[in-house]
Parts: sequence; structure tokens; C-alpha cells
Amino acid sequence: MSHPLGSLADNLTAYAIYATAQAEMRHAYSLIDAGDFAAAAAEIASAARAADVLANFSASAAVARTAHWRRVATARRQFAVRARAHADSAHNDRPRLAAA
Repeated sequence: MSHPLGSLADNLTAYAIYATAQAEMRHAYSLIDAGDFAAAAAEIASAARAADVLANFSASAAVARTAHWRRVATARRQFAVRARAHADSAHNDRPRLAAA
């Protein structure tokens, strides 16, 4: 992500990715509160992809930061899997209408 403005542009890009991922996580939590686990899983998975991007971006700058973003990405992917599983079980537990 090099740019004529150098590290300032890189930092602004990283912050934009980070802020978007944080907004996705906040939206995911509100979806969970509303019981929409499938949509929440999609938001969480997107935030995990953003963490992967940040890990790749920071790989050349700071090893500790890269490890942090890799852990965040892994945790978010696991969270998304759990949310999907919960959505599937909630969908399967709904009472079915009997045919008359």
C-alpha cells in the first residue's frame, strides 16, 4: 500500500480498514441481539477478512502487530462459525406448520 504520502497514507488506509471492521463487529452484535445470527456471521466473517488484511499489511512493519491481527482474524472466524451454527440450529428448531 505505498503512496506518495508515505507512511501517513499507509496509516490512514490501515485505520480505515480497522474502523470498518469495528463497525462490522458492532453491527454483528446488534444483529445477534435481534436474533439474526446468519447475518451476524456474515458481518463477523467480513471483519475477520479485514483482520487478515491488516495482518498482511503490518507484516513488513511489526511482527508483534502481525501476530495480533492473525489472532483477531482466527477468533473472528471461530465466532462466525459459532454464529452460523447457532443460526442453523435456531432455524431447525422452529416449529413447522402442519399441513391441513
